Amino acid sequence: MYLRLIILIFLLSTLLPDSHSQEINEDIPKIFYRNEKSIGLQLNTNGWSVGYRYGSRVNYFKKQNYEIEFSNLKHPKEIKSSSAYFSSSSFVFGKLNYVFDLRIGYGKQNEMFSKRDPGSIAIRYFYSFGPSLAIQKPIYYEILYPVDDAYVVSEEQFNADIHTSLDIKGKASFFKGFDEIKLIPGAFIKAGVNFEFSQRETIIHALESGIMLQAYLNDLEIMAVDDNQQFYFILFVSYRFGKIVNAQEISDDYLKKQKERMRLFNRKN
Repeated sequence: MYLRLIILIFLLSTLLPDSHSQEINEDIPKIFYRNEKSIGLQLNTNGWSVGYRYGSRVNYFKKQNYEIEFSNLKHPKEIKSSSAYFSSSSFVFGKLNYVFDLRIGYGKQNEMFSKRDPGSIAIRYFYSFGPSLAIQKPIYYEILYPVDDAYVVSEEQFNADIHTSLDIKGKASFFKGFDEIKLIPGAFIKAGVNFEFSQRETIIHALESGIMLQAYLNDLEIMAVDDNQQFYFILFVSYRFGKIVNAQEISDDYLKKQKERMRLFNRKN
């Protein structure tokens, strides 16, 4: 489903005529965007992300993006289970580590279709790339061991050779194992389409969707299975909100120059 949606968005963005993408409607206020700051809440096919983006406007249609994102990575075989003894206690059987990802990226964004009025939608495509760092933190479980007519609880990491779901009472404290964290370097590249629908010139409300490729030096040991991965192909959809900073109105002289440039561009194409 996600793949079909992404393919449809990219096909629409490439098939629609370019001449409309460079139009400026004279009936709406003209703001020459200088810089943008926004927060993104993102759902990925392997988890979730939250990020901050700073956009530096190059011209009316283009900008450079600088961003930092933090993600939680999940394995497709994660299935939440409940303790056989405590129904309120849940865990993912066979999970070895929590894995988080910190990404720092640089990229560009180009506006293909500008807003015709305050209630319309601007469509842009974007891409970014940069280094990433996977943070792998061990998970400890409360393991039950029978002693006479009672049980003793021991906090241990999951061992597929000796532990079963009936042995696990629940998870130990999240903070246990912080001194055993492993850092795994990597890199990413992503691309997508941005639909900005805010009705105010200085406020940002947008939906984004796209694809991302991530690669690490080693496999990320999320589960006690043989198919932990080193390379990830991810689909994402996100909601962004933020504001325009240092916004300035376009001067009549600048607008005339932009219109003349676009007229020549449309004539050539």
